[in-house]
Amino acid sequence: IFNHSARVAWWEGPPLGGGQYHAECRGDTETFRAVLADFAKLDVKSKRIVLHDGIGHSFWLSPNREPGREADARIDWVFMVWNPKHWERFRTGPPEFNPTDPNDAETSPPATIDLYTGGNVRWSELQVPEGIEVVDNRLESHGFKPEDGSVAEGTVLDSTTKKPIAASIRLEQIKNGSDGRRDYSLVSRPKTDEKGRWFIKNVPLGTNRLVVEAKGYAPRVAGYFNTTNQPRWQAFPTTLSRVATVSGLVTDAAGQPLADVEVRLTDVMAMGRYDSPLGYSVKTDAQGRFHLEDVPIGTASVQVFKPGYCRPGLRPAIKTPAKDLTLEMVKSARLVVTVDFFGVTVRPESYIVNIEEEGGRAVGKWGGMAHIDTKNQHVFENVPPGVYVVQGHPNPTREDQKTDPITVELEGGKTHNVVVLAR
Repeated sequence: IFNHSARVAWWEGPPLGGGQYHAECRGDTETFRAVLADFAKLDVKSKRIVLHDGIGHSFWLSPNREPGREADARIDWVFMVWNPKHWERFRTGPPEFNPTDPNDAETSPPATIDLYTGGNVRWSELQVPEGIEVVDNRLESHGFKPEDGSVAEGTVLDSTTKKPIAASIRLEQIKNGSDGRRDYSLVSRPKTDEKGRWFIKNVPLGTNRLVVEAKGYAPRVAGYFNTTNQPRWQAFPTTLSRVATVSGLVTDAAGQPLADVEVRLTDVMAMGRYDSPLGYSVKTDAQGRFHLEDVPIGTASVQVFKPGYCRPGLRPAIKTPAKDLTLEMVKSARLVVTVDFFGVTVRPESYIVNIEEEGGRAVGKWGGMAHIDTKNQHVFENVPPGVYVVQGHPNPTREDQKTDPITVELEGGKTHNVVVLAR
């Protein structure tokens, strides 16, 4: 199925792990009929076909949708299959890196075919073998028409009672600003009906964000909607949590309050990942205290940032609401790594220096790598005190090109200098 002659492109994702394989294919009804028969034979508990309007587009064949290349980038279906070990690792890993669907957690990694019914495959002429689930995401199956263009639809429910909420939805178009930041311009702001349902027709071309807000609830990013000139329907079911607060104190190692510390919540979870349109960040006052509002009831991790300081180890996990948290920071070290190319005939165009705690990498330990600058240096800032091993190597590299490891003990509040000899 994956290595079929109809395949025109393939790719592996997601980042930081891989194991999810996609085959992008182009073919007619008879070709797909044979693929469908083989798909039914897969030894996978969850097999599904997802139907879409319009014609599929391969990013890999035309990443920027260049005029004149659209026809070359057309595809009719995409087959996706997981490596089970990778799926399990993502499913049980940190929420911010987990792309798996919670609905599949009780079965196994799914295998799917996304079929675009506006192309060469005539769906009405096909019969689906037993054991394959069909998910119809076409406009007409949800009461809309092709002239409605790209349609976003959803429901808003209370995360605890599961009852509908009177909410408003902000459709924002995203564009890159002149300062490099993203600009969010309001396009539409519909409200939910008595059943908590809402929809928006003819969503503008480009990348759009949907934000759900309701009185007494923490606002939530329902998702993102990338639209083209092809008709499309996408669902955004959303639950909202009642608001909670998080407050506490940040001190140094002597117990003295630290001002101007950025306190940020990450991995915010409440019936799934709960992203805020404004983020969860605040700075401590002169007394080292902080107070975060509009946080959902659930769980989160806490990060703290202040130049010259650090908090070693993993981010503490908390339940929200939370008050009287005490977070201690210590003075960090600064390490300047210089590469000496004496004896090297040609300086490599790309050269990397890396640092890791003595004893090797492990969860909760600090480490990093970076390219050196034109002065053959890199400065590692805000490093937790401790014993580290420093090495350098060209990029790409061979084992015999790595420098001898240098062990250095870093003290908080001090700048240390290390020179590695390139090979």
